[in-house]
Amino acid sequence: MRRRLARVVVLVVAIATSVAALTACAAARDFRSPLFVRQSGPLVGVWTVDETFADTAEQPFVAFNQDRSWTASDGCNRVRGKWQLRSDGTFVTTAGPSTLMACDGAQLPLAVTLAERVEVDGDVMRLYGSSESTVTELVRSTDPLVGPQGFPVGYWAESLTPTSPYLSLSADRTFTGSDGCNELFGTWSTGDDDELTVFSDVGTTMRACDNVDQWLGRLATARVMSGVMTLQDADGTVIGQLMGASR
Repeated sequence: MRRRLARVVVLVVAIATSVAALTACAAARDFRSPLFVRQSGPLVGVWTVDETFADTAEQPFVAFNQDRSWTASDGCNRVRGKWQLRSDGTFVTTAGPSTLMACDGAQLPLAVTLAERVEVDGDVMRLYGSSESTVTELVRSTDPLVGPQGFPVGYWAESLTPTSPYLSLSADRTFTGSDGCNELFGTWSTGDDDELTVFSDVGTTMRACDNVDQWLGRLATARVMSGVMTLQDADGTVIGQLMGASR
């Protein structure tokens, strides 16, 4: 049994040129500086918009965790990253890759990425962009069906190189990926215990591949724990591991 581990380099989401420039600047800041406070406080939790989106794969949300990681969804695509909150209220984030499905939800991943200041007033959060007129208002969610709880949507990679194996799982229960040579695609669902991800209708391109270990093409199931996706083949043998993009 082989165990594959790789460190995934945080990649700035290239939603637009201005977004990339802002997040790259934020990523370059020294989070170890004493100007930053390790503040969990009222920020930690799951937040959503005060509107129900019935036509998206999931309700848009932002989840801030005590380990200073965050996950956000626009209803179709998810982004993961890291956050820091200064004592003066200045908000700094980094962000990882995202799926790129067209979505009529709420652009909450973008709101987090662009936010420079955050305020929490009870169960209401406001994210302020570079312009004070750019404000995203969220409400704290207590719905157990809203949020990232074990849902494997997102970008998972062995390493961020052009030929690295990766999977990109979307909230509409489809996935795409690459085994390092051929493209993969299909659907996914959760198993009976809600912790097992089951891949089905798996298809692949048929390019000839020299000196490429196409282990990912044997995927059948996966489990996610602590930001690591462990994949198994149809016989239950572990074939490798992929890392969440924010790690």
